[in-house]
Amino acid sequence: MVAYYFPPMGLSGVQRITKFVKYLPEFGWKPTVLTVEPGGYFAFDPELEKEVQSDDIRIVRTQSLDPTRLFKRKSTVSLPAESSRKWMSSISQAVFIPDNKVGWVRPAVRRALTLHEETPFDIILATVPPYSAALVARKVAKKTGIPFVVDYRDDWLDNPRHEYPTPVHRYMHRALEKKVLLESSAVVSINERICERIKGRLHSYSKGAPSKQVRVLSQGYDQEDLAGKQSITKGGMLTLLYSGVFYDAQTPDFFLRALSRFIGEYPEYAPQIRVMFVGLVPESSKALAESLGLSQYIEYTGYVSHGQAIEYVLGADVLWMTVGEGEGQELISTSKLFEYMGTRKPILGLVPEGAAKDALLMYKASWIVSPGDLQGICQSLEAIYIAWDKGQLPEANAEYVGQIERKNLTGKLSGLLESASAL
Repeated sequence: MVAYYFPPMGLSGVQRITKFVKYLPEFGWKPTVLTVEPGGYFAFDPELEKEVQSDDIRIVRTQSLDPTRLFKRKSTVSLPAESSRKWMSSISQAVFIPDNKVGWVRPAVRRALTLHEETPFDIILATVPPYSAALVARKVAKKTGIPFVVDYRDDWLDNPRHEYPTPVHRYMHRALEKKVLLESSAVVSINERICERIKGRLHSYSKGAPSKQVRVLSQGYDQEDLAGKQSITKGGMLTLLYSGVFYDAQTPDFFLRALSRFIGEYPEYAPQIRVMFVGLVPESSKALAESLGLSQYIEYTGYVSHGQAIEYVLGADVLWMTVGEGEGQELISTSKLFEYMGTRKPILGLVPEGAAKDALLMYKASWIVSPGDLQGICQSLEAIYIAWDKGQLPEANAEYVGQIERKNLTGKLSGLLESASAL
């Protein structure tokens, strides 16, 4: 399992691979996770690391020559302002191909080959981004003859959070992905939208030859995360909660402006409204909330462990999430959304047409509004308040929720790995 992002690193990027690793031993696999010695990062979650401490799971950490090495090992780095993040990202994407983790490829390949000599592997799975992980898998596969599978958490060539400064940059990415896709034994993606993009490019890369297995294994939730958890949120008020971070086109600002409008139009509802942010919120958005007079309605917890975040989520009445608008945003279906669904709580989804909206429609217990539609968000808040006040909040589609449980998804991954390793 080639995974740059892995506990003790926190945040959403580590959840999917961690849960696969956790449950694969139940399906007869003994995973070896090849990852990095953590450098500076935005958040760490030691509790999540404990979930994969097992005799059936081996975690091997290597050195890496990437920008995170500039920070002290395991130091928590402040989330930069969005303008600074975009500036640094633009520079990084202009200089490093396929990403700024490319300095991990050589030490990771070297270590993987040593590990294979000690105990041969049956198959390799690389989760991307960073796309450098796919390069590690491909190089190891070429040297050993082991088949490899690529797990796309985000699209590669059409990732809306990736920019190509010149046509040459895009050409180089396309050339790298072409090699990875053509040489892989199978491909997994988190939603149908990304899956269709991959199939289209693979068809082009292979000049119309029969396509290999490309399957959707959606994001999910872990039922064990919910077992025994108690709400740590006080009742008696309508609590709307966001859990996680904001970056790129995902911003709380439209929600905050709509909340201000809602309170202005319905001041009689205001005393019973509470909004919670569990995680990292940009300072600019906190300043906006204060300027809108919302401070008395909002509580910020800061970053908390994954387990504690779930306890906050379980105490909320309605959960909300957002995906930005713009080219490529239809490909995004965040891991947060599916963890929300595991609680069966109603969800306010500020999302464009695309994968996130598709999932919310399947879930059913949702209000769906375009991210920038202030009046639409305001009207949804009114509908939410009325439903909460009457005790008539909508119920989730239990059958759909069962399909996205992490152990069920890992069972499907196991079947795919068995098929791919037999090729």
